[in-house]
Formats: sequence, structure tokens, C-alpha cells
Amino acid sequence: MTRPLVALACTTETWDGVPHTAVRSAYVKALEDVSGCAVALIPGPGPAWHIDDLAGRFDGLVLGGHESNVAPEHYGGPPAPGPRDPDRDTLALRAVHPAIDAGLPLLGICRGLQELNVALGGSLRDLGPSSAHREDLSLPRDEQYLPAHDVQLAEDGTLRRLLGGEGTVRVNSLHQQAIDRLAPHLRVEATAPDGVIEAVSAPGTDSFVLAVQWHPEWYAADDPVSRQIFHAFGTAAEKHAAAR
Repeated sequence: MTRPLVALACTTETWDGVPHTAVRSAYVKALEDVSGCAVALIPGPGPAWHIDDLAGRFDGLVLGGHESNVAPEHYGGPPAPGPRDPDRDTLALRAVHPAIDAGLPLLGICRGLQELNVALGGSLRDLGPSSAHREDLSLPRDEQYLPAHDVQLAEDGTLRRLLGGEGTVRVNSLHQQAIDRLAPHLRVEATAPDGVIEAVSAPGTDSFVLAVQWHPEWYAADDPVSRQIFHAFGTAAEKHAAAR
């Protein structure tokens, strides 16, 4: 059986003065090995990329994380720390509506949760340098991505159902921005002890739409919570492929 083909949004990074289209291989590996999907890397907007082609070409959309932050002009916020990635902002914020309207499964991770919220009319806030949601850069990278705090899952929510009814799970946390004003059509799926929204869904849509503030891709093969998120997305993409 042909694997469902999902679009993975990339970022623009500059190395040695040359722009590169980039994505961490952890996202590709999680989508291939756990979700069971084939992955197409989608660069920032340009003449060869048309957002309207999402529905006809792909079986899902993934908005992964990155060190850059969504620029505040997109949600009417005050000046906020960078770094910035204008190409990624444009790509993600233009892609969300066509993807949802077409019934494409959508998975957002970290920056992807923030992009989903902004695209649908919400806003963001800066958590500050001393936030408990920032990684400890003095640790090795694998330790930075270890679970750092609990999140409370909403009763009768999509995420709680996916995870077998568990009320609390432990997640990693590496982000500078967070949801401030929740977009009108999103539902809170999980919150941290300090009130930060850690997961959302879009219950009024015709497909799987889930975004989490943490990083399930890092230990997707071994962590039960992460594995279930990617498995659920893969199942939704498979159903979309079969219908298409």
C-alpha cells in the first residue's frame, strides 16, 4: 500500500551567508517511522509553491518547531524577542486555512501550535528568559528534550481520548512564546500548572487537527505519549489518502 504523503513545513536558515531550506531530521524520522507517512519538505513561499495545491497533492500538513518566533505584527502584539523567519511565517499562516478547509489532517508542534493559533485569529505572548518552559542550554541536547513538567488534559478532549483517558502526562518544554488569546475555533486540550496552554484542537473541523506546545518528535519511537500522537496523525493521513 502506498504511504500517505504529508507536507512538512521548513524554515529558512542562513549558513555562511547562504540561505538554506531546513528541517530537523527528527520530524522526518517520526513521521516516517511512527506515523507511517512519506514526507515532502515544503520551503517558504515562492513561484514554485502554491498553497492552494495542498488539497490535491498531500494527505496531511505538519507545522514543526523552530528556534524562531512568530513575528508580533501577525497578531497585533507588542515588540517581542526574535529570532524571526518571515518566510516560515508566510508559509504557515497562509497554509492553515486551505489545509483545514480541505479536510487535511494537521499536526502542529511548538511553533506550529503558535502558528495555528495566530492563523485562526488568536494571539501570542512572550514568556520571558526565566520561564520554566525554556530549555537548559548547559545540558546535552538529548537531556534538554527530556520531560520537564506535567500537563493536565481536558476532560472529553481529543488528546485525552487518544492517550487512553489519562488525566495528566509529563512532557518536555522548550519554547519562548505561548498562546495569549485563544483563537475562536480552537479548544484547549492541555494546560501546564502555571496556566500555559500546552495543546489545542479544532473540534468544528472535518478532520484531525491537533497541536502541542512540547516536542513529541524527539522521542517519538520510545515515549508512549509521543508515539500515540504521531500514530493518530498517521492514521488520519491514511484515511485521507484512501478517500482521495
